[in-house]
Amino acid sequence: KVLNTEYLLLGHGSRRSEANQGLVEVAKKVSKILGKNVTPVFMDHQVPNLPEGVMEKINAGAKRIVVMPLFLFRGIHVAIDIHEEVREIREKYPDVEIIFTRELGSDDAIAQLACTRIKEAIENV
Repeated sequence: KVLNTEYLLLGHGSRRSEANQGLVEVAKKVSKILGKNVTPVFMDHQVPNLPEGVMEKINAGAKRIVVMPLFLFRGIHVAIDIHEEVREIREKYPDVEIIFTRELGSDDAIAQLACTRIKEAIENV
């Protein structure tokens, strides 16, 4: 059975709009790569927040929502907060599957990107 699946990219959010724009840009790039619409949502300081984003997708008919926390490591937000934010929604809509991917973590691609940034800094001195 094919479920109507929607995708959310979750960022921390900032009082600085320039910082929030970064998540919007990454969501656009992920959308293009996946060939699926990926909506940016935020933990703090910006809308939509995670529960708003989830409800928007449910109201649009989603039966599965995949949330990718764009966080480096498994801190309190990833381990606890994001699950608490959707607990009541899960209870109210048990027929909707809400899936959380792993955080970015200590992936080789992150280490490679760190090396790229270090080399850029040295080359620009």
